[in-house]
Amino acid sequence: MQVNDITLGSCALLVEFTASVWTARKLDRKVTDEAISAHGAKARDSVRANKNLFAGRSELTDIQQLVTKVRNFIYDSTLPWSNNGQQLLPSSKFLEFDKKLAVYKEEFDDLASKFVHIYPTLITAQAMALGSMFDRNDYPPAGDIARRFAFNYDYFPVPTAGDFRVDVGNMAASELKDRLEKMATARIDAALGDLKRRLGEHLQRMSERLVTDIDPVTKEPKHRKFTSTLVTSAWDLCDLVKGLNVTNDPDLARACKVLENALAGTSAEALRTDPIKRADVKKDVDSLLGAFNLEALA
Repeated sequence: MQVNDITLGSCALLVEFTASVWTARKLDRKVTDEAISAHGAKARDSVRANKNLFAGRSELTDIQQLVTKVRNFIYDSTLPWSNNGQQLLPSSKFLEFDKKLAVYKEEFDDLASKFVHIYPTLITAQAMALGSMFDRNDYPPAGDIARRFAFNYDYFPVPTAGDFRVDVGNMAASELKDRLEKMATARIDAALGDLKRRLGEHLQRMSERLVTDIDPVTKEPKHRKFTSTLVTSAWDLCDLVKGLNVTNDPDLARACKVLENALAGTSAEALRTDPIKRADVKKDVDSLLGAFNLEALA
């Protein structure tokens, strides 16, 4: 499948995100040796006792959970592009996406700054929390803590074969251009394959959750439980398809058209309370699943 470089470059860009958070984990060799000895283990690497230097405190956990939340947001909003972590973002989503990342960065910087500020006080408190496992030498100097937190993101244009301008001779230039074209084609195929898998899995999830069961006691119909993301995630995936389906994959295009028509004017609450609407949406969803061979896409 060939991809038009100009089409891809004009409808998408690459985003790269990196974050680091101090783990505050330390191997306790004494406790490790005691555990090995107590259980009569012969292999020295059979047990490793890692202590949480801030056990009982939530400050670091809050930062770690925020980074996980950001990574999930990026994953849900983009498609994989390269092995070094770059993701493909539809240009139409850039302003909304960038604004959201800016809010996340501000939240991250605020949490990290507060942790660094109270760090010396927290160390003193941990002497009681860790008991005999407390060792002041496990804690880096206060002046070294701030550099252990980082939140960075940047954007890049999608590289195309036409970007290669180094004068290496006609034959070499032609070979490199061909290699770049094949690389771009393979990456967009992989990205769209990932999108098709995600959409197929969500359709499967919708099909399973929109079933109307019969209560074994009351014999009354009742819906299976689901959250609002059953609907919102479907819209988000359709937005990704419309922004990045540069190969005009018919299965993706048709799925989004049918799904958006089925969900138009409805909500998760409506699907919970209206059995007729729920059945209609499930019927449309089931009609699409045949185009998504989830075992082949796994």
